[in-house]
Formats: sequence, C-alpha cells, structure tokens
Amino acid sequence: MLKSILISLALTAAFSGGAAAETLNLLTWEKYISPRVVETWTRETGIELNQIFFDSGEDRDRIIAGGNSEIDIAVMNESVTKVFLRKGLLDAVTEATVPTIGNSVPRWRERCSGYGLPYFWGTLGIVYRADKVTAPTSWSDLLRPAPELASHIAMMTGFDDLLTPSLILNGKSINTQAKDELQVAFATLKEQSPSVRTYNYIMSSSQDAKIGSELFMALAYSGDQFALAKSDGHDWRYVLPKEGSVLWVDCMGVLTASKRRTAALKFLDFLNRPEISAMNAADLSLPTANAAAVPLLPAGMRDNPEVFPTQSVIDASSFYEENGAQTVQVRKRIANSLINYHDSR
Repeated sequence: MLKSILISLALTAAFSGGAAAETLNLLTWEKYISPRVVETWTRETGIELNQIFFDSGEDRDRIIAGGNSEIDIAVMNESVTKVFLRKGLLDAVTEATVPTIGNSVPRWRERCSGYGLPYFWGTLGIVYRADKVTAPTSWSDLLRPAPELASHIAMMTGFDDLLTPSLILNGKSINTQAKDELQVAFATLKEQSPSVRTYNYIMSSSQDAKIGSELFMALAYSGDQFALAKSDGHDWRYVLPKEGSVLWVDCMGVLTASKRRTAALKFLDFLNRPEISAMNAADLSLPTANAAAVPLLPAGMRDNPEVFPTQSVIDASSFYEENGAQTVQVRKRIANSLINYHDSR
C-alpha cells in the first residue's frame, strides 16, 4: 500500500510542473536508461525525458491500466505487452512509425508482438556479494539458505518472478496453472521467509540506508550485478542456477492515451539507432536487442556470458506464457499471503 502511495505522489509531482519545454514521461525501472542517452536525446530534439520509476510489475500495470494520459512510454515484459495490446492501450510499432525497428533481432521483435520496441533481454537468477557469500550454484542456495544468511536476503514482490525459483527447484513448470503445484512452491517460499530481509527489488532495497549494507544475496535479473556494483562499490556478481531459469525481454511501448504520440514514437526510433543502442547497452552493461548495435560494442562485452547468455543457457531456459485470469489471481494471492506472513513476524 505504501509503495502505491509513493508512486502516486511521484506521478503527481512529475505532472504538476509548469516547464515550457516539451516533456515525454517514461514509466520504467530505476537505472534502466543511460544518462548519456537521455542527454543526447534532449540535445538533439529539445524534448526532455522525465522518468517515473516503478518497483514491481504490478505497480506498473496498475498505472497503465488506469489510462493515465500523462504516461507516454512504458517498459513492459513481453507477456504484459500482449495483454495491453489486446486492451487497445498500446500503439503499433512498425517500420512506418519507428523506421529503426528493422535493427531489432527478429526473435525479440516477435516477442514484443508488433506493439513494442525490443529493449533489453536476459535471465532471472541470483546476485550475491562475493566478499560476503560463497558463490551459489543452485536455487536451493537462495531458497534454503545457510544460517549465516538469515536476514541478508532480498526477494521480489512480482508474483511470477517470486514463484519461479521455487517452481523450478520443485521440478514444476514456471507456467503451471495447477493449484497444488503452486501451493508446493508457496510452501518452499514460506520456509525461506524467516531468512528474507525484504521483498523489495534489490535495485531499490540496496539503496535503503537502513538495510542496504546488510543485503548479501538476492533474486535479480542479469545485469543487475553491474548496476549494484557501480552504485554501492561492493563486489556483486550474478549466477544462473544449474536448474535453469526464465528468459525475459523488455519492450518499450507507446500508450494510446499519450498526448505526445509523435514525439514518443520518435524517441523509440532514436533509441533503436545502432550507435545509441550500443551506447545505452555499454553504459548499463546489458544485452541489447538491437542486432545492428552488437558489432559496435566492446569485444569484452560481446563475449562476456554474464552480459550475453550463451546459447546453451538460452536453450535451457523458458519464457513466461500468458496465464488465465484465475491463475493470475491465485499467484497474486500466494505472493500477498507470503509477504503478509513475513511482515507479521
């Protein structure tokens, strides 16, 4: 509830200013676009880019579904993109509206369903502080942690990502709709709960002055280790557990409710220029979905499996599939019950 209030206040503050210059409002994860890219965009076009940060997919989805006409562009995963395009909330992204879309890797472009620009992609795994923790190799190292890790773990509130490690560890499909299998995953997460310090995403919780320095291991996305190390100076590393994981691709979509549709589509076109996409990827140490940008990246980055997962890793991972409304509600109830159980202790 508090998180929703804070986002509401942020939106109110962002949209109440009286700036004369045209401004685009981007709904995104924190630290998910290079400051150099933002500066280049504004210098070239004179259009400001205002970023509104969300901490979970659920918060983002509520904002988009609410039809806020001040949000122009949003970062979404591929499954959410499909949901919102069917609801008529997203503009089509084609060669006619975004000419540079042709630079995108076909596989990732397909995942965005023609209504989003493929942005970054990667995996779900574990980040850990190498100066505090022995390198994990399995999801069990996170879900059944050593006693010394008690109160040093961060998880997530997003119901799909929260459930995924437990489902995989228990030998279940990450897309299962079976209530008994979801209950097994819940039981494992409930057993882990006493060792969890927070269910806030590590990119946000690490900046909390009260607990940030006490977080040693977390559920995270590939690439988070670089942003964390840059932010707090600690030796953060990332591992993909041996049992496998999920592949994700984020899409940038323009909302049909936007009052600045032309400028928003122009921004997507700018962002997918090879040199801009390469700058963005290099600054953030994240794998671009832009095929034309990859050759422009440093060789050390292109060949780093922590940045660009190997084909064997890709083959061993799955994509999220869209679940029915009933299954989504069951997953949400499980996540909420888990967090309430944790907070009541």
